Amino acid sequence: MRKSFAIAIAIISLCSVIHAKTGALLPPNVGVPGVLAGTVAHVYEQSNTFRAQCDRMAQAQNLRVTVKIDFNIPSTCRAFTTIRRSRGFLCAEVHLPPGVDLSELLGHEFEHILEQLDHLNLRALSHVRGSGVREVEVDLFETARAQRTGKIVAHEVLTRQERPSAD
Repeated sequence: MRKSFAIAIAIISLCSVIHAKTGALLPPNVGVPGVLAGTVAHVYEQSNTFRAQCDRMAQAQNLRVTVKIDFNIPSTCRAFTTIRRSRGFLCAEVHLPPGVDLSELLGHEFEHILEQLDHLNLRALSHVRGSGVREVEVDLFETARAQRTGKIVAHEVLTRQERPSAD
């Protein structure tokens, strides 16, 4: 019984640390696994663009985002987000690869979510020349907007890291 109690306390403590690291930063409608908490918190702290994305998501009462590490991402993409609408909610599941710099991918995938909050019809736009939207595979779309935003987030994180500290 004592061993179970100690394990339960350890799990609660770990969850509290994870929440403390990302919970104060990320909106409550964005779920991040503990293994990514430090990375996501770092991107949030370093990138104005990523913070703005998170602020926009926080305002969307009908949005639920889950971020997860995916060991089986198809070779046709570096990361992906599945989006579905259910009972008035927009549910997004962001799939990220393990062991890489995630700043560009986080910014990129979060922008795809914002595109859906903006009610962009990617299927229709993929048929419009110069729209910046293309259908990569059936029902799999890529946008210049998400690509550009991902690069901006990565650049902000990189340049903030390169600045000498004021210590």
